[in-house]
Order: sequence, then C-alpha cells, then structure tokens
Amino acid sequence: NYLFTLLMFVVILIEEAFWSVFEALSAFFERFKLVRKLEDFVAARSAATCLALFLIPVLMMLPFKFVGLWLIAHGHALNGLFVFILAKIIGTFLAARLLAITKSKLMTIRWFAYCFKKFTAWKDGVKNYIHATESYKSYRRFRDVVDAKVAEIFKREK
Repeated sequence: NYLFTLLMFVVILIEEAFWSVFEALSAFFERFKLVRKLEDFVAARSAATCLALFLIPVLMMLPFKFVGLWLIAHGHALNGLFVFILAKIIGTFLAARLLAITKSKLMTIRWFAYCFKKFTAWKDGVKNYIHATESYKSYRRFRDVVDAKVAEIFKREK
C-alpha cells in the first residue's frame, strides 16, 4: 500500500507539473493551420477510429517505458528514469490532446465510457488522498513559491 501510494504520488506530481506545459504546447500547435486541419480530420472520424487513434500514443510509448525499466533493472537508474519519464510525458501529452479532440465520440462507446468514468473516479479518489498528505501540502507550498518567482521574473522581462 505504501509503495503504491508513493508511485501514485510521483505520477500525480509529474502530471501536475507538466499539465501547464501540455496546455501551452497545445495552444502553440493550435496556431498552425495544418495542425487544426489534422485535428478537424481526426474529430470527424468514427468512434472506433477515434479509439484506435487514441490508443496509438499509448502503445507507441510502451516499448520506451519497457526500455526505461530495463535500464533501471540493469543498473542505469538515471538513464532508465529519464527514458521512462520522457516516454510518459510524450505519451500523456499526445493522449490528452487526442482525448480532448475525440472525447465526445469515445464516450459513445459504452464500455469506454464505463471504464473512463470508473478510472476517473478512482484517480480522483487517489488524487484527493494524495492531496491530503503533508508531503503533498509541502510540495504545493514549494511549488507556489517557485511559480510566483517565475511569474515575477517573466513580468519583469516585459
């Protein structure tokens, strides 16, 4: 239970740390006409096609995650962790973007909607548990200070 909580703590921290980056990258790419056309093309596909497209980044990143784990298991912890986290970040960004584009279609697939709702409820429960811990509250205080300093630096640059 402790190991699982620690693992989820790390996953949630990574997700929260990069979510604003994901949003900024999405906004950046949306400025390009080709990207908008591609997203419109994807959004116009059938629910089954949207599901296949949604699974592609998840499946594409899986071998890299295994390589990362293999490196860790063979004594290359930092390299393995880097490969694993990079694959997680890229896969999460692509999957989140595709989910945003295709969610309305995906939710018409009964089993997907059921699993999505169950997973979201479970993840929210874990996230609420983690957010209630002193470790997370300490992290948030630290993160708020860092965010304020970064905002102050960028405000001065203008």
